[in-house]
Amino acid sequence: MTEKFIGFDIGGTKIMQIVVEINFSRRSFDFLDMKTIKNPLDEEKIKDLIFDYCKENKSKFNTNKVAISSASITDMNSLKIFQVDNIYGVKEFSFGFLKKAGYQVVLENDGKSFALGQYYFKNNEDAQGLLTLTLGSGIGGGFVNSEGQLLTGKNNTATEFGHIKMLIDGRWERWEWISAGRGIEKFYEQKSNQKKSTKEIFENINDDEIAQEVIAKSEEYLGQGIASLINIFNPEKIVFGGSISSQKSYLERAMKISEINIFNKNAFPEWEISELKAEMNVLGVCSLYYV
Repeated sequence: MTEKFIGFDIGGTKIMQIVVEINFSRRSFDFLDMKTIKNPLDEEKIKDLIFDYCKENKSKFNTNKVAISSASITDMNSLKIFQVDNIYGVKEFSFGFLKKAGYQVVLENDGKSFALGQYYFKNNEDAQGLLTLTLGSGIGGGFVNSEGQLLTGKNNTATEFGHIKMLIDGRWERWEWISAGRGIEKFYEQKSNQKKSTKEIFENINDDEIAQEVIAKSEEYLGQGIASLINIFNPEKIVFGGSISSQKSYLERAMKISEINIFNKNAFPEWEISELKAEMNVLGVCSLYYV
């Protein structure tokens, strides 16, 4: 049996809108519509664009099931998300307006959604521990144990790996402020007095000594952080997602650093880069309708 879902992946810079058809028993899916738009960072504008997309596709695809993946702290029961000034323009945002309009709604943190998507839709259900890391403007993550249980914690804020603190140049900084997009851009600007996007920094690395210095430091901290996660979770497999995961050589160097620094030298996991990024987040949160 196949079902159709209206999905959203909401981050600080972009919002992906998707309609997907899923056969969960076969672990198969087909994207029927997909759009990526700039996040307006305004509560009412975000509500309007979400509601308009739902209304348009409810009749077009005959579905009222909505699946939402979002950065930050989510509460699936209240359909609220917290500490989101930099995403929604307010401290707290509620998707209750969709429920009032007659839609069924599931909500999950984007890092955990990615983990669920990789577990159910990429043949990872036999993995003895699946660790996922999404590297974009920040660092997200998830962990599914050998029994297929997603690690959530008491307040659904487990695996917020990007908030781990590291000592960088004599200051305690969040891990994502050196090894993900915002951090790479910040350190590059501090050293060069120039503003460049993460993409531009990677593209010009062969001809830019400052870019080389920043990326080398970034991948050193990335590798050390991953080594700590391997020591803690002992995963069989790690899957990387997010825009920065397309920088394969960056990840390869970081994983070599992590391999050197893990405690159990026989515990180094298999690892791969996901073909799907934000789309996988939507698939993962859709799985909550089945499990």
